[in-house]
Amino acid sequence: MHNQKETLRKKIIQQRNLLSKAQVDQAEKEIAATFWGNHTQEVAVLHTYIPINNEASTLLIIQKALSLGWTVVVPKTLPKRQLKHLVLSDLSQLKEGKFGTLLPSEEIEYKGEINYVLVPGVGFSEEKGRMGYGGGYYDTFLSEYPNAIKIGIGYDFQVIPKLPIEEHDVPMDRLIIAKL
Repeated sequence: MHNQKETLRKKIIQQRNLLSKAQVDQAEKEIAATFWGNHTQEVAVLHTYIPINNEASTLLIIQKALSLGWTVVVPKTLPKRQLKHLVLSDLSQLKEGKFGTLLPSEEIEYKGEINYVLVPGVGFSEEKGRMGYGGGYYDTFLSEYPNAIKIGIGYDFQVIPKLPIEEHDVPMDRLIIAKL
């Protein structure tokens, strides 16, 4: 199972690395339109990743959420598969963190309830299963927030019919998949 997952991860990430800026931008618009088409704009708390390495982009969702007065929270990786949740108030005030991730330059920790989590993944299944990067960070975090609505974000080539899923892999509540 482990080797199968690793091979699949490499293949999908290679494919993602080949996407053009135009493809990433088009997908970003589609993902944002789908998200806002399915959610009221009542103020909420949104936990999201800031995309790197051609990950399906959440930036338009973040911009609109901030403009609506939502609390936007982003993860910082810590040792032992833990995430620290930081308040993001401005996309122009970022610094680089571990693994090339982007973080708010001022670290204000958020400890409250979370309504929505936009979850990055390498692969997803049609049954809303998720395969991450192999670190276990999101599986640990998501199991601590059972009431949050977990939304997997990706591209169509990341949806794998027979995705190798393990017991600890936390399923998504919904997927938003951009067609390329």
